[in-house]
Amino acid sequence: MNAPAAVRVVVLNYNGRAILERCLGSVADAARRSRRPTRVTVLDNCSRDDSEAYVRSACPEVHWEPARSNRVFCSYNEYVAKLQEPYVVLLNNDIRVQEGYSDALVDALESDDKAWFAAPRVLNDASGEYEGGRAKMEMRYGLPWGTSLFKGHEGRTLEAGRTMQTGFGAYRRDRFLELGGYDDLFLPGTVEDTDLCFRGWKKGWGGVYCPDSVVYHMGQATFKREFGSAGIRRLNRRNLYLFVWKNVRDPLLMASHLVWMPVHLVRDLLLGRPEFVAALSDALGRLPQALERRRAADRTDVRSDREVFALSRSL
Repeated sequence: MNAPAAVRVVVLNYNGRAILERCLGSVADAARRSRRPTRVTVLDNCSRDDSEAYVRSACPEVHWEPARSNRVFCSYNEYVAKLQEPYVVLLNNDIRVQEGYSDALVDALESDDKAWFAAPRVLNDASGEYEGGRAKMEMRYGLPWGTSLFKGHEGRTLEAGRTMQTGFGAYRRDRFLELGGYDDLFLPGTVEDTDLCFRGWKKGWGGVYCPDSVVYHMGQATFKREFGSAGIRRLNRRNLYLFVWKNVRDPLLMASHLVWMPVHLVRDLLLGRPEFVAALSDALGRLPQALERRRAADRTDVRSDREVFALSRSL
């Protein structure tokens, strides 16, 4: 009988000492109790607090890995390339986990050759309410749209099945690297996970939702501290534009996007949403980079844009 495949859990951290104190112990405990050989790394994005001292003292079995620079989610790319484990679980530092969460994720991947990522059932850390895991990803009003709280989701939170995207979970390491990992076009963040999952779907792979894998999420704790709510909204809208300019090739979808762009701009001006107006200006500043990636993209896609979004609508 073959030995179970090894797993590496990578927790991304930036000035998160207080958050680690609340969450990292559960990750380390779950790794010790896993059915698979599982190691945990804290990948640190150049923190200036005492995160390192805390990890080395409280969780000495956890490996501390300093990133060369703070590239937010893109720091995963270089580190994952160094690893040998066939499966990686990528987590934010603001996530607590239940025992067995990683086993359930990897079991789901091993039962489906087409699946390359697996998403846990995400509960709110404070309330215990369902936040997501089974997610849609479509185009609406000319921009990408995705949510786990779609109509009818309430009765399906305990039902395993397809999910279109995830911000954290388990990944086949080789396919993560084949896709090039997270794209720094979207730095400092948001939408980079949608971009990564979308590219995987177009290659003919897929994602699975695993309700038996349970994690508790504090919710953009580091991002809220660094950018505030308005800053996050600005980044998100900017990156939605960049996602389309980089990825969408269907002529009708692109035409819809171009028609809706001035509508969004006028609406945001009338409603007094300066962060959304600024987001378009920010996106236009990165348009050459988005088009460069569009030209350089692997064109060996198995699915079209419309086929990917049709899978989402069938959830």
